[in-house]
Amino acid sequence: MEKILLLGRRRSGRSSMIRALLRDVEAPVFGYETVTMGTRADGYHEIYLYPYGLAQHEKREENHVGDCNTRKRVIHEQVFDTLGASCLTGKEGGILVMDEIGFMESEAAVFCRTVLDCLGGPLPVLAAVRTGIETPFLHQVAEHPDVRCIEMDPARFDEIYRNLRPVVQSWNSRLRRGESL
Repeated sequence: MEKILLLGRRRSGRSSMIRALLRDVEAPVFGYETVTMGTRADGYHEIYLYPYGLAQHEKREENHVGDCNTRKRVIHEQVFDTLGASCLTGKEGGILVMDEIGFMESEAAVFCRTVLDCLGGPLPVLAAVRTGIETPFLHQVAEHPDVRCIEMDPARFDEIYRNLRPVVQSWNSRLRRGESL
């Protein structure tokens, strides 16, 4: 099954592309998304992880993956290893979303292993991958033999969407018919 990785820096349209591609999907969609919840007075951005598609985003210790500013990071690897990994395991019959795979989780061994297992697994995957900061984990993700990497460019958003929509719609149709992918 095809795994699609949307590569790019912040604000390159990766998450917007995932939302656009999944807008009409009726098959189950699961996985996770990370959300930056504003900037504190000290300049740090708080980042939280949520099961994909969760309507309300609450700020809690158990889903707080870290804080960062332009120079420093405080990362809570255990959140990736617990909540993050649980959002990816035990799933079947749907589309798996990972939004985003980035540098913060590179030291979360359980999470990294789970992501790589998903990329080699049977489910279709649609993932946003952060570029610009290289780590061995991100290199493994981008070089995985079962993935198709697409460099996001906001100027080419419509073109990329037109090329990927039939792929995602095919996944949706086959999953709705109960076909294994």
